[in-house]
Amino acid sequence: MKNDSLKYLRHELRGYLNHIVGYSEILLDDLKEIPESDLSLDIEKIREEALNLQKVFQQSFYLNSSPLEKFDAADFKRNLFGPLYMIIGLAQRLKKLCEDKGSEYLLEDVLKVLDSARKILELIEQEMRSWEDEPASGEDAASIRFTIGNMSGNQVSLKDQNLGRILVVDDNEMNRDILVRHLERQGHQVTAVENGARCLSVLQESTFDLVLLDIMMPGLNGYQVLEKIKGSPKLRDIPVIMISALDEMDSVAHCISLGAEDYLPKSFDPILLKARISACMTKKHYRDQEQHYVQALMETQQHLEKELAEAADYVRGLLPLPCEQKGLSAQWVFQPSAKLGGDCFDYHWLDENSFAVYLLDVAGHGIGAALLSVSVMNVLRSQGLPNTDFQDPAGVLGALNLNFQMENQNNMYFTIWYGVWNRQTRVLKFASAGAPPAILVDEQARSFELTTTDMIVGVELDYVYENREFIVPPKSKLYLFSDGVYEIKKTNGKMLVFKEFVDLLTYQAAESQRGNTVKAVRDQIQGISGLDHFDDDFSLLEVEFL
Repeated sequence: MKNDSLKYLRHELRGYLNHIVGYSEILLDDLKEIPESDLSLDIEKIREEALNLQKVFQQSFYLNSSPLEKFDAADFKRNLFGPLYMIIGLAQRLKKLCEDKGSEYLLEDVLKVLDSARKILELIEQEMRSWEDEPASGEDAASIRFTIGNMSGNQVSLKDQNLGRILVVDDNEMNRDILVRHLERQGHQVTAVENGARCLSVLQESTFDLVLLDIMMPGLNGYQVLEKIKGSPKLRDIPVIMISALDEMDSVAHCISLGAEDYLPKSFDPILLKARISACMTKKHYRDQEQHYVQALMETQQHLEKELAEAADYVRGLLPLPCEQKGLSAQWVFQPSAKLGGDCFDYHWLDENSFAVYLLDVAGHGIGAALLSVSVMNVLRSQGLPNTDFQDPAGVLGALNLNFQMENQNNMYFTIWYGVWNRQTRVLKFASAGAPPAILVDEQARSFELTTTDMIVGVELDYVYENREFIVPPKSKLYLFSDGVYEIKKTNGKMLVFKEFVDLLTYQAAESQRGNTVKAVRDQIQGISGLDHFDDDFSLLEVEFL
């Protein structure tokens, strides 16, 4: 089974790597028309890393020189992830640069590179998890049969699958007797009743795997009984075979349309009887097994949703309280997605004059992403990074990058915006690692993007981050947010453009009553998208400088 999986992985990886190389070369050709472009180096680096990946790929999968049985998954994963995360980090930076420059024609191809790299990452993780779950060599068929038997609650042989409890319904005593005797000789447990009313009563009292139902009966006829069975939530899944005389063949089609599984002529052949019932019982068995699996999946999903809800409550409980002190106020809105993302944010005073504020977003969803974001927040809140000046944003990001390398964090990375405001000088010093820009709106309703183009945290070990500064005018408002706030689809099917979001935010900052801006923005985004709940975490933080 692993050989088939490797062949599939080889085919898919080759395609995605070719996409990265191809779009990189197209981008390089496009940039020849832009003499002063500062994007070429990053794109060339992406192309080089993709070509390196192709070499790793060839060495790991080339069948003639390296049999699949000797495939070293751990070594392959280790060699692949370094270049892959470099490509993702560079593409993230290119995406931001293209957005800043308004280079829509370049952005489209950059997004294709980024998407291909992410799909490679997902594909490798998915395939390798499946290999870890496979039974050891030599167990194969017997192990699989044993597993299926346990999943269904009991181990049933193929022969036993075709036996069960059958209800025979016919007003003719001789017909009932013949059917009962044939069925009992085949090993079935059989109950016989003489009319439709008794049939419905018995079905409510006992469980059956199959009903053999005569069409022409006094009182309730076969059509009426069949309609009542298929109209009952409790009974509708029981298969029904109609019993028909030869001159009633036209009515059989009507019975099938009402939900009957099959039909038998009253002058039946015992071999035909056995074959028809065997086919029905086999389908019933597989249908029951499917329902069992579906029920198990639903229970697992409910359990997972409960865990995610508890994790979301835990994250929400760690977030800071709204505050108003020392010349500023802070408000926020946090609405986790159903899958729970990796958003987290905080603010606190480092000393009498220095106020730190940050927002981070771990890539991915689920409890793992939430736990990493909480871990980072706790380290920042407790100032637990050694040899780090927490009033130096670039130094903080460098320390996080050193301590949270992705190969040590289950291959998860995160973006972060971190700033420190001095209330005496009113200087806001900040640094950013792949995060959306912070937006500052002044008293005249002018908006300013505060950002850098630095690498996401955890990809490049020795990466050096830079600080930038902005003097904050009185009565200004600073907004931090994750990409889940603005990467939404509008009701007309088009994506919300970042500039549209900034305009919306700027308008609400100027027009909303104090303390209500973040909720007003959330409500307007819900109206634009037509959604009450979003696919990603919705995190929006406001700091108002008085």
